[in-house]
Amino acid sequence: MKYFLLVFLMVWGSMSTQAQIFYLDLTYQVLTVPLRVVTVEQVVDGRAGNPPIGIAYRGLGGKSVAIQFQQGLGPELTAFVQSQLPARPTDHVVVLCLRRLQLTETLGGNKELALADMTADVYERLPDGYHFVQSVAAQASSRGSEVTYQHAAHMAQMLSRCLGQLTQADWSAVAARPVRTLAALPVDVPASLASGRRGTSVAVLREAPRRGLYYRFEQFLANRPDTSQAFLLDTIKRRTYHSWLATVQWKNVARVRPLVRTRAGGRMRAIPPDLWGFSDGQQVFVKYEKQFYPLMRQGNFFTFVGEAPLDLFFEQAQSQAAGRAGLVAGAVGAALARTNVPDHTAEPMAYGLDMSTGAVVSYPSLRTPLRPDTAYVYIYRPAQAVGAEEVQVLVNGQEIGALRAGQYLEVPWARFGSPLQLCLNGVAVNNPCQHVVPNAWRLNYLKINTSKNAHVWQWMPPAKGSADLDELDRRTK
Repeated sequence: MKYFLLVFLMVWGSMSTQAQIFYLDLTYQVLTVPLRVVTVEQVVDGRAGNPPIGIAYRGLGGKSVAIQFQQGLGPELTAFVQSQLPARPTDHVVVLCLRRLQLTETLGGNKELALADMTADVYERLPDGYHFVQSVAAQASSRGSEVTYQHAAHMAQMLSRCLGQLTQADWSAVAARPVRTLAALPVDVPASLASGRRGTSVAVLREAPRRGLYYRFEQFLANRPDTSQAFLLDTIKRRTYHSWLATVQWKNVARVRPLVRTRAGGRMRAIPPDLWGFSDGQQVFVKYEKQFYPLMRQGNFFTFVGEAPLDLFFEQAQSQAAGRAGLVAGAVGAALARTNVPDHTAEPMAYGLDMSTGAVVSYPSLRTPLRPDTAYVYIYRPAQAVGAEEVQVLVNGQEIGALRAGQYLEVPWARFGSPLQLCLNGVAVNNPCQHVVPNAWRLNYLKINTSKNAHVWQWMPPAKGSADLDELDRRTK
């Protein structure tokens, strides 16, 4: 018996050592790009810092391993795309510069979940060099009992969708844009992106949000939600997190979703699965990883604070701890504790909404216009809130002041792009909190309403917020 146990441990240890990397194989995948107008000269890696492609769970106990391409990301994707989509004389010759590629798996329950996310900038090769065309993005997901082998199919799906988006590109405008060398593309920030290519011509940047449901990103841009279905906001019960740090930091942050009424007088049902986001008439919420997060204006685009992806450093430390502990029950947790590596999975993290493609990317990113200025948040209570209890204002867990009727506080925030946690003690029973990335491009105004209002607090347009503070100043003179 001891002999067989020894053999098993040796084999298991050998498999554990060999399974440190899962190589993605695209051999049996197919690209489908109807109405194709491009041929891909090359795929280059433009991700800042060249982070891992992702993490898969393999073998006994769901051991975490890195996902990689055996020949390298750029060379392998280049060979795959060129074999699937041969060049034609009429094609535009382009380079696909990847800005984000993340493959993840979530374990738990009866089904595993595989998620994939890709964004890229496309450059056309012209006689003088390479010119920016547009940004593209795609996502894919699937559930199953063994999802690791779905990553290859997700890669093919995302590449097909990204290349398909180029059928509507404005090729006539490409030559007038700045020229770049091939070597400069990985670190390039297209001028049209850095300056906010859509400008204020987009309706959602010029108008107050209309109440309704967004099924497509384009509906959000045009500020034309579906208003045919009545809905109400439903508060989701407290979420549970694998990470203790995330549990603490998301405490008292309300999660909401829309419940749609099936017909006049009918029952409310769960949200449609293809919903992009919604607006309650004051705040716009975007769906990301099946959760809804409030958007915050930043110049000519938006940000939100969502949950951080799987912490690859913690997973690596956990895998190494498991290897050292062997198969001894209870030893993995003790070994991991000794490494003193925290798990940052699902902690509050800033994301940006790409106004060109609707893709969600980390914020700040390589293409984020730098804005090192301090952001200012003005928190105020209307003078009409006479007799209301004093409200304590906390920033990242530290009390910065208290407000009564007709008073306001100035909160400077010098950590550009970092989430700020605001909590109010005394305004409601559950002392609500929220995470935001303050707008460094203009002043931020947060109005505190009474607990009887539908919105305990309300982000105000700069003109209205400034006028409200001017009125409070006049009352105190």
